[in-house]
Amino acid sequence: MKEINVNNNPAELRQMLDYLGVAAFVIDVISADEFRLAAINARHEQLSGMKHAEIAGRSVVELLSPGTVAQLKANYRRCIKNKAAIDYQETLDLPIGRTYWQTSLVPFFDKAGKVTRLLGTAYEISDQVHLELEARYQSTVMSVYLDESPDGILVVDANNLIKTWNRRFLEIWHIPEAVMNARDGEAALSAVVEQVADPESFVRRIRELYLSLNEEEQGVRIQMKDDRILERYSRGLHAPEGNYWGRIWFYRDVTELQRMTEQLLHMSQTDPLTGIANRRVFMQRLEKEYHRAQRYGHPLSVLMLDLDHFKQINDRHGHASGDTVLKEFVRVVTPEIRASDCFARMGGEEFTVLLPESSLRSARQLAQRLCQAVAALTFDSPQGAFGVTVSIGVAALGDNDSSPEQLINRSDRCLYMAKQQGRNCVRPKGDTDDCEISVPML
Repeated sequence: MKEINVNNNPAELRQMLDYLGVAAFVIDVISADEFRLAAINARHEQLSGMKHAEIAGRSVVELLSPGTVAQLKANYRRCIKNKAAIDYQETLDLPIGRTYWQTSLVPFFDKAGKVTRLLGTAYEISDQVHLELEARYQSTVMSVYLDESPDGILVVDANNLIKTWNRRFLEIWHIPEAVMNARDGEAALSAVVEQVADPESFVRRIRELYLSLNEEEQGVRIQMKDDRILERYSRGLHAPEGNYWGRIWFYRDVTELQRMTEQLLHMSQTDPLTGIANRRVFMQRLEKEYHRAQRYGHPLSVLMLDLDHFKQINDRHGHASGDTVLKEFVRVVTPEIRASDCFARMGGEEFTVLLPESSLRSARQLAQRLCQAVAALTFDSPQGAFGVTVSIGVAALGDNDSSPEQLINRSDRCLYMAKQQGRNCVRPKGDTDDCEISVPML
């Protein structure tokens, strides 16, 4: 059997190539621009979908697409020019579809030293390339996600070495990129700890999470020294078989969200005109203080206040003057009550004061001071100066009370009696509840 470089019999060439355990082919170099496929072996047929009997002696231009041919010719010319074996990766559009190969080319020379034939051996690496492309795709998607995410993201491995982070993480924590590039998790922690309002608790919790491999943390608020508020999420990362890989941290700046939440909460609890608590807040506090007083046997009292002839003020002096009266009334009453009390507007010109730890006597004394303070107020309007007074009903929790509503009803009844008795006064007059249901005023 002749050697490959001088054998022109396609069948013999095929037989020689079949001894090789990889896909093999022989290229005849006709000229610098013409190359013919002399033979391929059985392994090449299996992997490429081409048949030796159909392609032997034919130009590569006839067999393959223009893009593939241009790529092949470039590699063939390089091997000829180098007059030495070359290795390269190539993408080929073959009858079975697009495939990827790791190829080696060896030149054969005639007696004059001219390259007349090329022997190629190739390993198909399509699966490997597809995995690499998929990994590259996933990496690209992850990179885009990291860059565009509103969260600051940090990933550390099982040894607390930094694996990756995003731009937002640096922005949130004001960490120099050089610190992150050092990959030292402890150094990064040291760089951020002084920014936290409570650094001791912050560091302690971080270390706890590093020790608790399976623990997740969701929505933990972190107060910063610059008044920002961050929200933290964290979870351990594990391999499919359960091995611990590390931990991922998410940080989000929720300062504006917190401000809006607090503002909405304030609006839901506050009377918009006077700025004091509204009816809903008062009833919640009353329920709470009622049960506490019942449980421990402590005193509890309620004042029910109503501005006298308030409709006449609105009708005569205008609603703007009425609003001024309500706000000035609140300004006068507020300094007289304790921080533990609850002063609320129940609606219109009616107000209440909840007085924990206060007996009927002390509550009535406060009510009398409030009557005097309000009566001293004077207001100006285009229709002339005017004053205002308040009627107040007082009630204290009784031994037979079974609900907070009974306390409220009793204070309301006493307010009604104060109105009946000429207004600008407090009922009961003494230290016991002497308010009785009377015929309504006409």
